[in-house]
Amino acid sequence: MTPGLVTSDGHRDDAGRVTDGQVAKSVRRMLSEDRTRELLGIRVDSAADGRARARMRVRPDMVNGHSVVHGGLVFALADTTFACAVNSFGPPVVTASADIAFRRPGHLDDELTAEAVTRSWQGRSVTCEVTVRRGDDVIAEFSGRGVRLVATDGNPSAGSDPDPGSPSGRAGHEEHRARPAGADTDAVD
Repeated sequence: MTPGLVTSDGHRDDAGRVTDGQVAKSVRRMLSEDRTRELLGIRVDSAADGRARARMRVRPDMVNGHSVVHGGLVFALADTTFACAVNSFGPPVVTASADIAFRRPGHLDDELTAEAVTRSWQGRSVTCEVTVRRGDDVIAEFSGRGVRLVATDGNPSAGSDPDPGSPSGRAGHEEHRARPAGADTDAVD
């Protein structure tokens, strides 16, 4: 965890760090074909510069036999928010692995908010963390690793690896903190 992003109880505090209303073109393209997001009613508030915020209201069909939101649906919200954050750089990225820790249960009619922060890129691999909250309560913490897609010809997909320090935008083999030059961010009307 990055110093300064941890609350006194040891949880990440990334609230307020995502710019509302900004959604990268690459994310808008991805979301236009995302039927699962529509089915679950996930609303993406922002997705730019390696960060994203999304929300989901817990409906009656999302509650399990213990009267709490099904963990798989909390995972789906976190994974969607992860995808928005890591795809905000432009090159298409998919989840390669993820881990989730459920901290508190969510309930019927809760508005869950997920916030994602991309932590690093190394080659084709990207790491991103997502916190899912109900108000101030942390519901779940998700850590995911994504991988940039490779075209059928075996070459990496279009776009260079994000590299915060390089004027060319090309990454070397060392790990880089997430903030690529030339991210394709536009404000959403």
